[in-house]
Amino acid sequence: MKKLIALLCCCLAVAAVSPANAASGQITVKKASAEKQMPPPALPAVSPTVFRAPDVRRVVSDGGIEAWLIEEKSTPVIAVSVLFKGGKAADPARLTGLSSLAASLLDEGAGRYPAEQFTEILSEKAIGLSFEATADFFMADMETLRKNKEDGFDLLRLSLTRPRFDRKTVRRMKEQMYAGIKARKGDPNAVAAERWAKLVYKGHPYGRMTPTERSVRSITRANLRGWVRDRIARDNMIVGVAGNISAEELKPLLDRAFAALPAKSRVRETPPFVPELSDRTDILTMDVPQSAALFGHKGIARNDPDFYAALLVNYSFGGGGFASRLFNEVREKRGLAYSVGTSLSVGKAAPMLTGSLGSDNAKMAGAIEIIREQWDKMARNGPDEQELQDAKTYLTGAFPLTFTSSGGVASYLAGMRYYGLGIDYLNRHNDLIDAVTLQQAKDVAERMFDAGSLFFVVVGKPANL
Repeated sequence: MKKLIALLCCCLAVAAVSPANAASGQITVKKASAEKQMPPPALPAVSPTVFRAPDVRRVVSDGGIEAWLIEEKSTPVIAVSVLFKGGKAADPARLTGLSSLAASLLDEGAGRYPAEQFTEILSEKAIGLSFEATADFFMADMETLRKNKEDGFDLLRLSLTRPRFDRKTVRRMKEQMYAGIKARKGDPNAVAAERWAKLVYKGHPYGRMTPTERSVRSITRANLRGWVRDRIARDNMIVGVAGNISAEELKPLLDRAFAALPAKSRVRETPPFVPELSDRTDILTMDVPQSAALFGHKGIARNDPDFYAALLVNYSFGGGGFASRLFNEVREKRGLAYSVGTSLSVGKAAPMLTGSLGSDNAKMAGAIEIIREQWDKMARNGPDEQELQDAKTYLTGAFPLTFTSSGGVASYLAGMRYYGLGIDYLNRHNDLIDAVTLQQAKDVAERMFDAGSLFFVVVGKPANL
């Protein structure tokens, strides 16, 4: 998600930080949770005929726990990704940050092991545990050497069923969240993300996911225990596994880790939302030499029949980094920005077509003007044949990189189930990309790019805006 869950959402077609994701208010608590994304590098073309997707097997334990498995005997590692529906958007309004705080604490002591001892065991056994809350779901990841697989599944079970939430540890993690909140206030990109969320998702849970010092201070140990009780349940769980383990070996371990979870969750679905945006620019003054901007409007859902055409169009327009139109027009030709790009944000409640822009205060107005021009041009004309082919070459050629790590594969499998893509999706992915015609791409560009509702949020001291 660490790993490849985000790639699954957009099938490897994001180059810029998505405002929808950035606006979720992710506060770094322990590990870096939001790395600065760079444009994707130029990759060598890989013919789809050369690539053969690994086999995905559906495994059901004696206790009824289902997992999707890719077995790979050449590695000594086993990776497990567990997805639970209900992320930061499901947090109570007065307890914003609850999911993020809980995620930071699940590997900070569990069962009879306090934080230090738990960490020592993980280190001694070479077991990796990590947890992350996104807008729509919570993710637990475990990686272990094959020889320590029982220990790995046991520690995962303890983290999910018996987290300690010791007072001292909770205070320490809260202090780290306070520091993150303070740091965000001085970061124009973070301020822009929060502003965007409040304005675009007004009245919706997506608009209130950024924690405040007050909301974090309000979270109690009872709230944390309630969060575990409400979210971590068998009916709310999706499991992906990859690495050196057979289906028969996996079955008892699934029961070992998850059979003790409650049968039913109590998490609420995030209601759908369609933002009502107009063609305008919102400016928030901040005394910095460089302005940050987020822009966009409603997008296309992950299950929309036009999604793969939209994926290719977005790559051509702004999602392809150095290869994209926006990068060429705004940065290369005119030198108006340090960074610019777009992405398809596939939040289940409100899919968006979004972009980000970083520029000097003196150049921001010019950069926005060019983006608006290119937005309208893409709506009227769509991509050309070469742009479409370049996008196909990249997206199909890069797809084998999905399978370079067991952890990434496990995460991808969980995402496949979450988005309802089918167990045979790996074999269909490249065909779905290649099947898109130029006319389909032009049609979806006309549908997707709406200059009349292109909304900008700018933070800084931009001139002439």
